[in-house]
Amino acid sequence: MVDIFQEVEEDLKRERAERIWRKYGKVIIAVAAVIVLGVAGREGWKTYEHSTRVEDGTRFANALELVNAGPDKSQAALDAFDTIIAKGDDGFVALGHFQKARIYLSQNDTDKAIKELEAIAADKDVDQVYRDLAVIQIAMNNASAQNADALIARLEPIAVPENTWYHSAREMIAVLDIAAGKTEEAKSLLTELADDKTAPADMRGRANELLKAIKA
Repeated sequence: MVDIFQEVEEDLKRERAERIWRKYGKVIIAVAAVIVLGVAGREGWKTYEHSTRVEDGTRFANALELVNAGPDKSQAALDAFDTIIAKGDDGFVALGHFQKARIYLSQNDTDKAIKELEAIAADKDVDQVYRDLAVIQIAMNNASAQNADALIARLEPIAVPENTWYHSAREMIAVLDIAAGKTEEAKSLLTELADDKTAPADMRGRANELLKAIKA
């Protein structure tokens, strides 16, 4: 009889986790993605400012202008970033892939976006900070209950204090735990995030909101 009650309790926990994922998962990922993409943009601008390759910087700036010109210029922007990927140095190659992924996501073409991000993650010539960021964005844009464990395994090496993307990786792991129905693991990680004074304030706020939802 005890086993039956335990099974019922586990089923209830699983159902609650699924409800939370359906209600909050995509929202949390969307907000986090905006923040991470913003950081990527700033890092790209730093590369542009400090690069001795003026030609690469000029190409990248011109391609960004096409992106900012609106959807009608999307194909021209994609072509421009292809040129950068083919001819640029490793930093600009990564940024070219990131921007192509951004365009594809704006077109709701997640498969093509993931392909661009995977190209960065797999490129050993690219700085590790960009490769790690690509993995985080892959998780943000490709998360589901079915692939949660596989994505968590890719994020865990990034979720260490010395990594630039430490907090973002931990937040994403918590969201994936919810997607996989592992609410206790999610609670533990979200509590740590909410109490972490070194984490961004908005991230700590999101952690608190998710904790409330899990406990509801």
